[in-house]
Amino acid sequence: MAEPDDVAFAIIEPHFDAIRDIFVDHSVEANRRLKRIGETKFVVSEEVRTSPRHFAGCRDDGLLIKVAPDAADLDLETLVAILCHELGHAADFLYPGRWLGQRGERAAWLPEGTKHMGRLRRDWAERSSDQVEWDADSIAFAITGKQVEYCGPCMIQCFGGGESRPAGLR
Repeated sequence: MAEPDDVAFAIIEPHFDAIRDIFVDHSVEANRRLKRIGETKFVVSEEVRTSPRHFAGCRDDGLLIKVAPDAADLDLETLVAILCHELGHAADFLYPGRWLGQRGERAAWLPEGTKHMGRLRRDWAERSSDQVEWDADSIAFAITGKQVEYCGPCMIQCFGGGESRPAGLR
């Protein structure tokens, strides 16, 4: 008999791989793609389920995303929105200071040689928790063309019918 985490992994993995491929293939500059995101792995782990709204989390090096087993029970659009948000974090962490995000808008890629890059990287390192979350959504929007919003009583990621991530949401 299969273990519940094995079943969850089998359900989530194809969606994670497909979305990660979209991120990897995204062209940020001529002949420049986000290849490092191809190194990002995911595991099924109950430890990310710290509240009713937490189904996933990205390690701050961008190389590991943990997804709760019960995320496999979510509707597909919600699962995909959550994975897009977490891969937005991965893109942010793997390419520090290279994205200029703004709540509710598509992030812009900052090419090498951007004026004041040193200051921008310092600002990136000093962002608030809210800004880190807004940046993940903004990066996901820039890469997928789909805006991550927040729906329902738990304010879980969704596409359409929600609102921008509220300040202070944890």
